[in-house]
Amino acid sequence: MELVSEIWRWARGGAHYMEDEIKNLNGTMVLDVYGNPRLADWTNRIGNRERIRNLLWARDQCGGLFRVVMNRAKDINASPRSILATFPHETLVMRLTDLNEITGEFRAESVYF
Repeated sequence: MELVSEIWRWARGGAHYMEDEIKNLNGTMVLDVYGNPRLADWTNRIGNRERIRNLLWARDQCGGLFRVVMNRAKDINASPRSILATFPHETLVMRLTDLNEITGEFRAESVYF
């Protein structure tokens, strides 16, 4: 039996990301977790494995497009982080531009914002 994260199961319509990790670069929203200092904290977690599967599915079935659910951290410096609030981003659609299928590191850019 394969374990999956209940948060990811609930969020099938979108991917959950911490709002402070999405940056506005010249009018394009970018989420780039390559080299994230918290990488060791989440690489082997169940939610990361499921996120990789979901990103692969978005890449293979939807041209890499996915919607975003924002998470606001109680403390952005904590590791692991606890979530203060979760809310869907009403307009943000991102496209996966790169994915490390082993670690879960990836980069995505906004298509609609």
